[in-house]
Amino acid sequence: MMMLSLNTMLPYVALSVLIIGLFFIRSRKILTLLMGIPILVAFTYGVINPMGLLSIGIFWGLCELHWCHPSTKEWLNSIRLLFIVIIALGFANHFIPGFHNLRVFTDLRVSELSSPFTMYLNFDKTIAAVILAVASGVLLKQTSPFGRKSLAETLKISVLCVALLIPVAVLSGYIILDPKLPETFWFWAFNNLIFVCFAEEIIFRGVIQNHLMQVARRYQISPFIPILVTSMLFGTVLLGHLHGGPAYIAFATISGLFYGYAYHTTNRLEAAILVHFIVNLSHFLLFSYPMAATMAANLMK
Repeated sequence: MMMLSLNTMLPYVALSVLIIGLFFIRSRKILTLLMGIPILVAFTYGVINPMGLLSIGIFWGLCELHWCHPSTKEWLNSIRLLFIVIIALGFANHFIPGFHNLRVFTDLRVSELSSPFTMYLNFDKTIAAVILAVASGVLLKQTSPFGRKSLAETLKISVLCVALLIPVAVLSGYIILDPKLPETFWFWAFNNLIFVCFAEEIIFRGVIQNHLMQVARRYQISPFIPILVTSMLFGTVLLGHLHGGPAYIAFATISGLFYGYAYHTTNRLEAAILVHFIVNLSHFLLFSYPMAATMAANLMK
């Protein structure tokens, strides 16, 4: 693990504080103003260069245009949203220029049975998700509280997802039993919750699934269809999934069904984020991560 100074981490700390605020601050105007803080800090410390700043500004403007000034023509709104989603996926897959994401681990092996992996703190993907959350107001529109009932449903879905996926992954040889608590755990958990689970659930469940659900209600289509379509996109359009091979794409697609169902049943994005995190946490702590060393060797042949 590289040595991390306060200056190095400051842009990511500022972004993390803003993300926590998204779930408590109920004013869109205040959130819009606060959103400028981590962007300014990231620009000051070189995480974003002028091209990245321009990319953020254009994306922010498109999102504001779509959600604050919708067209009376539904087809135009759909085209706008499609364009926004494509750009958001560009941020998520690091295709948008102008960002210098912090590489924390390089070829790290958390155990002898695990394959090596490299981990970044991805400012680009996460700031895009924050912009989507603020512009769309998806968190502000949540009306049902995330109370005991939602938490119980979240835990139940998490257990079901782990109980289904883990045995299949073990039988396939993709992972093997490997309980551990490495010293890098807390940093991994921070990154996974804030910069992976939050960002991906905002993009896929908060924006894509939400829109498809609206279409499904309009045409009286089963809500399972939007959940399925979103899960298939989730499994296939993120490059990190593709690097894991066909098995990982299948696991990501199936797990996406559970994340989407958690959001649908609770109407809270916190549920999807927590199910996503609990599944990843179970994988990291109890099994070879991200895959068995033998499986990684086979994929490289």
